[in-house]
Amino acid sequence: MNKLKKYAVIDAHNHLSVNAAMNLNRADAENVLRAADRLGIDTLCVSIPLTAPCPSPDEFIRVNNAVAEGMRMNRRFLGFCFVNPGYQDEALREVERCIVKEKMAGIKLYHQYLICDPIMKPLMRLAAGLGVPVLMHAGKCTDAESLKSQPLLSNALHFLKAAEMFPETTLIQGHIGGGGYWEWNLRVLEKRPPNVYIDTSGSVIDRGIVRRTIDALGIDHILFATDGIFEEGAGKVIDAGLSESEYQKLLRDNFQRILAMRKV
Repeated sequence: MNKLKKYAVIDAHNHLSVNAAMNLNRADAENVLRAADRLGIDTLCVSIPLTAPCPSPDEFIRVNNAVAEGMRMNRRFLGFCFVNPGYQDEALREVERCIVKEKMAGIKLYHQYLICDPIMKPLMRLAAGLGVPVLMHAGKCTDAESLKSQPLLSNALHFLKAAEMFPETTLIQGHIGGGGYWEWNLRVLEKRPPNVYIDTSGSVIDRGIVRRTIDALGIDHILFATDGIFEEGAGKVIDAGLSESEYQKLLRDNFQRILAMRKV
């Protein structure tokens, strides 16, 4: 029996994709659902982030339309709206559309800006007003190639600053195991502000990574996620040897609490 099935698991960080015409890749969406079925994952929070330095409003609207199509395709998909905060007016309108009209659950940001950049202020204020979380791609790179390719990648220090700047906004640091210096990240976040969460996703499966994350930040602020790396994402949690209460919080209850903060 799959150990996760009894928890009605929520994957807090996953993705869909688009085809050449920038429409939903439905075959890929079906594959995501099949993988989730095998691992006992019930609900998947999905986005389609764009990794270019400056995605245009037309581009981010189109990928969000694909996410909305995925939500209509299967109610197990819970959308996150991707925007480029550099286009402030367009980004705010798109978030309003996605959250209010399309019933998406949160906002997804990539590495176009640091999470503590002042340009984020209107977007973070809107997220707080809507009562939805902001999930940010994050990591602590140390090698020259990664630093060159992601010069604006947010790390734990940036999250601490953002938490102080935007205390009413729920912030989720993406993928503790996404690469880079994850142990440094945990040391920085040991005095975690109350509005900061972190998810367990990423390709790094170092022994003890989930247990040490819980010990550093507290079980109530850790979210289960795979970021599309399903087997590793589930395996390192199953191997963590958590109590029933810890599994319940990590796999479902913590994210349910975030969903309950919604105001619209």
